[in-house]
Amino acid sequence: MLRSLFRLYLIVVIGGGLAITFVNTSFSQLFHERVTQTERGADRTYAFVLEDYLQRHAGPERAAALADLNKHGSDGFRLMTTDEVEPLVGKRQWRELRDGKLVLDVDTTNYYLPLPDGIVVSARRSESTTVEIQTLAYVLLGLATLLSVVVWVHYHWRELRKLEAAARAFGSGNLSTRAQLSKKSNIYELSQQFNEMARQIEASILHQREMMHGISHELKTPLARLEFGLALLQSPESPERQRERHMALRKDVRELDELVTELLTLSRLEQGDGHLVPMQVSVDELVDSVAASMSNDVADRSLTLSVSTAGMSAAVGAAGTAAARAPVSRTPIVQPPTYHVCDPKLVARALLNLLRNSTRYAQQAISLSAAVGAAGALVLIVEDDGPGIPLAERARVFEPFYRLDASRDRHTGGFGLGLAIVWRVALVHGGDVRLEEAASGGARFVMTLPALPLPVPAKESVPRDAVHRG
Repeated sequence: MLRSLFRLYLIVVIGGGLAITFVNTSFSQLFHERVTQTERGADRTYAFVLEDYLQRHAGPERAAALADLNKHGSDGFRLMTTDEVEPLVGKRQWRELRDGKLVLDVDTTNYYLPLPDGIVVSARRSESTTVEIQTLAYVLLGLATLLSVVVWVHYHWRELRKLEAAARAFGSGNLSTRAQLSKKSNIYELSQQFNEMARQIEASILHQREMMHGISHELKTPLARLEFGLALLQSPESPERQRERHMALRKDVRELDELVTELLTLSRLEQGDGHLVPMQVSVDELVDSVAASMSNDVADRSLTLSVSTAGMSAAVGAAGTAAARAPVSRTPIVQPPTYHVCDPKLVARALLNLLRNSTRYAQQAISLSAAVGAAGALVLIVEDDGPGIPLAERARVFEPFYRLDASRDRHTGGFGLGLAIVWRVALVHGGDVRLEEAASGGARFVMTLPALPLPVPAKESVPRDAVHRG
């Protein structure tokens, strides 16, 4: 604190000294006319007495009279002609001198009083203060400045110590620490930035902890089943029973593989848009390919999937085919775009996750539709006629490993990563996804994807003679 105080005080002293020097050297010239008017008003009586005294001592007696005056003061009276005064004053002052007015020189240190007979009396201006008084005034000014700086630095330093204590507590592991400063503080905005940074770091660390906890739980269950299955293989059983054991083990291995794949996808998406491969795709083909890949799952659950694009629908029924075409019961309000720039693999993955989520809860029907949003954005809507999601739970369904089913049954809840991947796919595209209530009371997911800029293709080098050969 002492070093900071010394530096600040040194800067203030140097700045104040430069200001005083500028005032003493430049103000007399900048305000020369005003100083002259003030001097004329203040010395009016003195100039009248001096002029009358010298008029009564004309001729040779005038020099002796000035010598007597110099013995009784330090004004330094002397007689000069107007020609001698001219180089010492400005043109304006010289004209005023010839008009019989008292004038000051350029530095305002001497004044010149013209007499009626053309002689000019020169004398030094009297200073109202002495060097000792000026020195005392400067010392008091320095002390007052020092006191002001100490008060300011003490308040500022106290606020910095609060921020330092908060940073130290946060760094020691107390993630809920926040800097509590007054809004009048000079570093209040800095403390708010610190609090925002601390909040984001705390949220990120807590998210990572929850992720690790969820990953550990998800990996532990299939690993335990694998271990139990391997132990059962050691017991003597019939060949049919052994084949069943092998099939169960392969199923557990596939489950582990799917979980790892989901985790890797989620990890890449959390790194931002560095893995995006934007390209122009046909919306109809994209939606139809996703619907076709879900035909078996839809048929296994005796559901109906309606796909709406360009005002027509493809009905995928319990038979699991898309051959039968039928009018859509609910057509999009706005014509969907024919083409859209996005990462088709990620968008298809997000749609598959939404449809798989709907197949777990739908009772009879699922619909997938495309429409145009603001500024040409692609709006993809997936809704079902299931029981829906309570309003209090809607804000958390996009969190990793979050399931509405408290029993964590994979038949209804999966791994809890599908909707988290959907949310991050929308995020890396610069869009969003929201959960609403469908007209049938089920869940309605609306994903909005703004159009991405197409990557600039690298220019291929063409041989110079190719043009002539072509």
